[in-house]
Amino acid sequence: MQLVLDTKGLEVIKKDGVFHIKGEKGSKAISPAKLDSIAITASVMISSDAIALAIQHQVPILVFDRIGKAKARLWSPYFESIATLRRHQVRFAESSESMAWMLELFALKTEAQIENLRYLKSRRNVLNLALGQPISYLRRNSRGFEEFRDKLPEECRQQVMGVEGTLARIYWQAVGASLPSRYTFQGRSRRPAKDIFNAGINYLYGMLYSIVEGALFSVGLDPHLGILHADEYNKPNLAFDLIEPFRPWADRLLIEMCMDKHLKESFFTKNQYGIFLNKEGKAFIIPAFNDFMRSTTTYLHQESTVKNHIYFTAGRLAQRIRVVMEG
Repeated sequence: MQLVLDTKGLEVIKKDGVFHIKGEKGSKAISPAKLDSIAITASVMISSDAIALAIQHQVPILVFDRIGKAKARLWSPYFESIATLRRHQVRFAESSESMAWMLELFALKTEAQIENLRYLKSRRNVLNLALGQPISYLRRNSRGFEEFRDKLPEECRQQVMGVEGTLARIYWQAVGASLPSRYTFQGRSRRPAKDIFNAGINYLYGMLYSIVEGALFSVGLDPHLGILHADEYNKPNLAFDLIEPFRPWADRLLIEMCMDKHLKESFFTKNQYGIFLNKEGKAFIIPAFNDFMRSTTTYLHQESTVKNHIYFTAGRLAQRIRVVMEG
């Protein structure tokens, strides 16, 4: 369970070995044993004892900005494996094996994007022909990744990102044109979002980043040592890499909300900077995301929760790095 602190002025303290959350409407106690994480989305006060209690029970405290991106993580300062793995990680990131791994992630991402378009096709029969074209395009042009499989990341990073960007543009154009009229959009807009769909997906991606980064920490990998996103300063670049096959999963969650017309305009606030999810929207999106993380699905012939699949993928990367670098 995730404890969401989304009301300004809340106070969190430790008392009798549990968290006590105090606010204008009263107080409640929550055992750390029941929590997977603590999400802070408003201005709150949390005592140092409460922070220490969370760390003791391996409950990360995540501070999110208004678009859902984790701006801070309070966590144990120690990796959960010896430094040998991270030495291997440096060497792996500079090898052609790392690009082969990255291209496998993109292949999985493209397949998931195609499945999302097929879902839209099943819901919008009038657009069957229109959606058939981008589906064919994605499948055909995703083969363009193969020419980079045996190259070093530094030799082909920009070209790979160019192929991925073209595929993403076709995918988002198809998604944006296929939703009910109140949700349609022209393309991806990040900072700021120009429409409610992009505001929603920005927030979902922000929460997804925190799950992916936590998975990398859990297996002893350094989230800042990326492969494709290696040149972004002071960013969890490996998390930006690992998130790729899971982005369409968040897309699907929001697409279904739109197709079922559960995503309301009242969930969003517009100002001079763009469109953002408001408190009402967060009260809807965050529990839906957490329920989705706990839901069961089959991925790579294995059935488990969505969150476990992300953690398993991080674990497979750590194992792959060990085998390649020690083999």
